[in-house]
Amino acid sequence: MKVFGHPLHIMLIHFPSALLPMDFVCSILGFYTGNISVASASFYAMLGGVAMGALAIIAGVADLITVVKHETTAVNKILIHGGINTVVIIAYSVLAYIAYKRYPQLTADSLSTIILKGCIITFMIVGNFIGGSLILKHKIGIEK
Repeated sequence: MKVFGHPLHIMLIHFPSALLPMDFVCSILGFYTGNISVASASFYAMLGGVAMGALAIIAGVADLITVVKHETTAVNKILIHGGINTVVIIAYSVLAYIAYKRYPQLTADSLSTIILKGCIITFMIVGNFIGGSLILKHKIGIEK
């Protein structure tokens, strides 16, 4: 799927790839400082990352439909990449819902939540690495 000749999925993935780690960093800062403003920044970064991640999933599925016809060798790698990043967005959606239930009385995340976010971010990095290899090695989503 392209917008003005540019691949939409590749444009959208930068938002969750930046906003979810920002949420993680703000969660750590909020835990150590107790500053509610940092907890708010964490919450909004998480919401933005989840929303843009959901849009990136939709665009990725649209790309998958067109790629299956032309790049059968990359389909397994595409499904692994998509599966990992879908799990990341679902996990973060659950965390966002839990935080939303406390809104507007946001508090700093607990240590266990921060550790969980760190694990999810690590999982996202693996999924993004696989996605990057799809672009660089298989030229998926870009002109050949």
